[in-house]
Amino acid sequence: MLTPSERADEMARLVIAAAQQDNACVVTSGLVDTVMKLHADTEHGKANAVSVRRLIRARAAAEGVRVVLTDDERYWAIREQLHHMDGHQVHALRDSIADGGDYDPRANDGVLIDAISVRLSNRLSPRRLDGVEPVSIRLWHEPEPDGVGTLPEYAQRPVVAEALDVLRAAEVPVATVPGRKMLYREWHSPQGPQGAFIRPHAGRTLGVAWFIDGAQDERGMRSGDTRTARDTRNSALDDIAGAFRRAGWTVWRVGSSNTATRRALRVDVTPPPAEGPRPVHDHVRCRLVEHESGIRDD
Repeated sequence: MLTPSERADEMARLVIAAAQQDNACVVTSGLVDTVMKLHADTEHGKANAVSVRRLIRARAAAEGVRVVLTDDERYWAIREQLHHMDGHQVHALRDSIADGGDYDPRANDGVLIDAISVRLSNRLSPRRLDGVEPVSIRLWHEPEPDGVGTLPEYAQRPVVAEALDVLRAAEVPVATVPGRKMLYREWHSPQGPQGAFIRPHAGRTLGVAWFIDGAQDERGMRSGDTRTARDTRNSALDDIAGAFRRAGWTVWRVGSSNTATRRALRVDVTPPPAEGPRPVHDHVRCRLVEHESGIRDD
């Protein structure tokens, strides 16, 4: 059993180590919260957050880390970054925030907005900014990027990138899932996602769905014209299956046997092995879909 001071001491050590390894030697409140959450189920994870921050401040100079925990510290750290940007860059940042509207997290960041306003004013820069080397990490939250053809966190996976290349080569339109929040009526409309969208499954298998007016299947549609949407989706997924077959991928068609007419749900694809293309197969795999709950027996 650790004492309260031992818990705080160990947690402060872990936060400083995380800053040195992954955060350019900068301790932010977000980093402290993240590290403490990661260790929440451990004995030292029960440390008092105030004690942890106090110990971090006491050790910062010796450990070579910069502490940016309070709003005042963050304000001046941002001012340092803006001080090293030219006027065009700061204006572009301000305009980008304005264009993002209320859905852009930077628009609600009072510290950032104040720092930008002062930077663009006619006030003389304080001497404390002269010759200061600014921290190299971003001190504000950027808006979530759009998911073009897949979610942003999957876009850098090699197998996902290869699949997107197959779709683009076949001139198959891909759906864009906006990073900003959208109202339900905006999402489920002609302005919502349209086209192919990839999600990783187990191993190297990917699932390719087809969005129509923000819905990837009939249950998510607002319109009652499901027959037209079904025919459109069936045809689109057939084209996608053909594109991947021609590229040497293994293809499975995933459909529902719970409807009177053919209802395609998605296409599952697996890339050929690295040593060379293997024989092309087009498997048909239908899965029962519960009438109301939408539970798939995959």
